[in-house]
This record gives sequence, structure tokens and C-alpha cells, in this order.
Amino acid sequence: MLTKRIIPCLDVRNGRVVKGKKFKDIVDVDDPATLGKFYSDSGADELVFYDITASNEERKTSLEFVKRVAEEINIPFCVGGGVSTIDDFTNILLKGADKVSVNSSAVKNPQLIREASEKFGAQCIVLSMDAKKNDEGSWSVYVKGGREKTDLDAIEWAKKG
Repeated sequence: MLTKRIIPCLDVRNGRVVKGKKFKDIVDVDDPATLGKFYSDSGADELVFYDITASNEERKTSLEFVKRVAEEINIPFCVGGGVSTIDDFTNILLKGADKVSVNSSAVKNPQLIREASEKFGAQCIVLSMDAKKNDEGSWSVYVKGGREKTDLDAIEWAKKG
């Protein structure tokens, strides 16, 4: 039997955890380190933090919140948002994250997935995707925090990635 794992995924904007529905109606929730500690202490197996506006704003993810989360929790965690270079992977991992997630930049440069895997090990690299059902009944890949539709089919992209 497969082991069930609890992995909360938290969206971060402007250094704060936020909540929305279908990328809209975003509201402030709490501090990432505070919520990270809460989930860690409550028995979560791992955490994921996505800086949801980093790619759209063409900036890097906030390393300050990554460092603060690492200081508060004792479980593995993954960070994504604004990751576009090997240096970005390095900086996030050095601040304490165990994994780095990439979406928009991987669509633009699929080789980034392989380069990061070769440098840090495949266990550190997560390919994420925002997908929405299209008019044809299949799923399209979106980038920039779900704002920009690509021509990629989500299933085909997942296989390629």
C-alpha cells in the first residue's frame, strides 16, 4: 500500500501567504514562517511555497521568506516562483529549501529542468504547472501565475517535462 502524505501548498505574494480561487479574489492570510511552523507542528510531511506573482512581475522569489521558513520548520519544503536560472535554484537551496519548483521558465527553456537536475539531483527539482480546461475538453498549460495561456497540452508537457 502506498503511504499517504500531507503536503500543504501555500501561495505567497509580497512576502505573505495568500488565498484565492482560480487565480482571483486574492486575500491575505498570514506570515509564511508562522503558517509553515503551524503545518510542520501539526504533522505535515512537507510544504510547498509558490511566490505567485514573481514570474508575472519578472522578479526573483523572495529569499527572505525562504530563510525565515527554514528557521521555523523541521520538515522538507519546496519553493517556486520567478525561478529562471541555475543561480536561482542555488540561492533558494542555500536559504534552506529542500526542493525548487519551476514552471514558467521551464516552458520557455525546457533544458533548465535537465541542467538543474544534473547539478542538484532530480530529487531537488519539481516541475509544476498551472493548467485550465480548454474549450476542446483537454487541459492547456498556463504560465506567469495562471495569467498567460501557452500552446502546450498539459498531459504532453508533463510527459516531456
